[in-house]
Amino acid sequence: MDDPELEQLRKKRLEELAATVPPPEGWPVVHLTEYNFNQVTLQRPKIVIDFWAEWCGPCRYFGPIFEEMSTEFPEVQFCKCDTDRNHGIATQLHITNIPLVMYIRDGTAVRMRAGAMSAEKFREELIQVFRTDDTV
Repeated sequence: MDDPELEQLRKKRLEELAATVPPPEGWPVVHLTEYNFNQVTLQRPKIVIDFWAEWCGPCRYFGPIFEEMSTEFPEVQFCKCDTDRNHGIATQLHITNIPLVMYIRDGTAVRMRAGAMSAEKFREELIQVFRTDDTV
């Protein structure tokens, strides 16, 4: 017999345990949850987060572009956060439009951009926000 409440508790506990393990170096895209959000976002000096949802058409368009850029910018930690599954994060950060890309430097959000972008536009923003003249 399946107990939905027990299954929910198991799922929550597994997410909590996963949040205690830092992502391996070079891990292209980390999926953020309410359990690992603070730990991951304070771990690296350069982070970009894609806030998205499965039902969102522009999110589905932008998702592969976001993941592709993670290989071009290894100095940046790329993260995705499903706003439907992590409603508390979306509420805390006042995220009302998706997709939304948040750029974080040294623990501080330095730019947020709502809406899907082309690969060229996203690459341009990543360079502008994260690369200094000596690293380009």
